[in-house]
Amino acid sequence: MKNVYYLTFVGMAFIAALTPKTVSAQCTCSGGTPATGITQSVTIPYTKASQLTFTFNQFDPTIGDLSCVRLYDTISAITTAGAHNLALDTVAYLWQVTASSKVTGPGILINHVFNGVYGYDTLSPDGTPGDTVTHGPDNIFSNNASTAQTGGNAAYIGNGTVDFIYKLTGGMIALDGGLNYLASVTTVIAGTFNLTYYWCPSNPLATSITYFSAIKKDKAVQLEWLAANLQNNTNYEVQFSKNGEDFSSIGSLSSSPAAAGTITEYHYQYNLNPTDVGSIYFRIKRIDENGKISYSAVKLINLQSSGSIGIQTFPNPIVSTVKVQFDEIQTGNFILELVNISGQVIQQKAMTLDGTNLVDFSLSNHPAKGLYVLRAKDLSHNKQFITKVQVE
Repeated sequence: MKNVYYLTFVGMAFIAALTPKTVSAQCTCSGGTPATGITQSVTIPYTKASQLTFTFNQFDPTIGDLSCVRLYDTISAITTAGAHNLALDTVAYLWQVTASSKVTGPGILINHVFNGVYGYDTLSPDGTPGDTVTHGPDNIFSNNASTAQTGGNAAYIGNGTVDFIYKLTGGMIALDGGLNYLASVTTVIAGTFNLTYYWCPSNPLATSITYFSAIKKDKAVQLEWLAANLQNNTNYEVQFSKNGEDFSSIGSLSSSPAAAGTITEYHYQYNLNPTDVGSIYFRIKRIDENGKISYSAVKLINLQSSGSIGIQTFPNPIVSTVKVQFDEIQTGNFILELVNISGQVIQQKAMTLDGTNLVDFSLSNHPAKGLYVLRAKDLSHNKQFITKVQVE
């Protein structure tokens, strides 16, 4: 048996057009508002390369919050298939030609698949006229479009780039006619790839609200915050959510006229009920006397004891030191780790907690700016807590 498959792509010229443009939204923001789309495009001229890597810029988190990511591609391909009869007698062959192009990226997979049947081809004995046949060139893909989507994947967030892999596989086999032949396939493919970031504007932060904490105690959550009351009649509305997007008011506190120009400590207790399961979220909506609205950071409480999320950090972005706040009082041996998006531990610190939920973590060797994960490992109870942080 002589069965040879050739699947190659000619000369790799690669054009990247990374010019953002606005497109219609595919995702929504809080309240059902359409997200804003920014698209980058990469064009591959006709090539026989069997594999190549193309690159997009990451989403800049200073623009807003990444809601989802969508890849849309349009592929054209031309295939030529040939076969040579190696048998010493005349053989009638039925051929199957396959070509599969696959595009992969973080959370993204697109497949374009072609299966074609050719023949029967009656080929003369090896070494005589008529012992070979050629099929094509055939347009197996003609602007064949596909799309795939993922959520706000952290791999797409930052100031760097994100890579996609384009790979072609396939070949030609005889479905009928014997084993003594030599087959080859040449496929030339071109395409355009569009990556769209759908993002939502971040809520305006209430910079006058500091040290906002949410601590679970028994069957209640204690909310506390400090606020610089620069005006009279400032109202603080406590808001609650079960999905981190749709918030509703559960209570409010107001500053007194005497509090103007002072820093005041506020307290609010939320009593848990049987419908509160999984994770719940809190934030403070600040409304000044002129009706201007701003919001605190969102605090998450994980009601599952084995959960992997249960800490918040401030300030965030981090400059030199970050305060790490657990959603419950902690006792035991811990390791705090700063981890980059590739999973590498950049810095770690061991500590013992004894009935506290607030610790400091200083960046001794300041890492590069970008998005990181701060991970707290509870060695005493075999648990871990994680949250995203931005380093400036």
